[in-house]
Amino acid sequence: MLKEICQFILDHCATSLHFVLGENFFAGHLPMKNMLGAEVPTRVMVILERVPSAVNGQLPDYVDKVIQIWNRNDNYFEARQDAQDIYDCLHGFTGHVLMISSVDQYYALVIDAMATPAPIANPNEKGEFEFSTNYLFRIEGEPPTP
Repeated sequence: MLKEICQFILDHCATSLHFVLGENFFAGHLPMKNMLGAEVPTRVMVILERVPSAVNGQLPDYVDKVIQIWNRNDNYFEARQDAQDIYDCLHGFTGHVLMISSVDQYYALVIDAMATPAPIANPNEKGEFEFSTNYLFRIEGEPPTP
């Protein structure tokens, strides 16, 4: 479901983000090289899984998926703006947006940030500025019934 969430973010936030999957936007981890074989740029955004998803036994196709969006840049204000742009795009989202994997279909019902973007390296040992925000995706596997 992580790849589908990444694609959802890129599709839904395309006007506010200028990231390309595999070049400077990554799912699951920060690679040593991007999909083109080049060094990963300083300005990146990574979608991470940090905690298990919560499920509800009464609603077998429902999941609360928590993800962390981590980003960095060598300029504090640009890193801060990237974190704020994704926050503005995702926080408070409500709708029934379809996310399709090769096997399943999911609907993003509600997306909430668990807090505002926070600087976590200000700067790190390489002089880069890092921000992190955790989001809760409320997702169900079947279309909502009217």
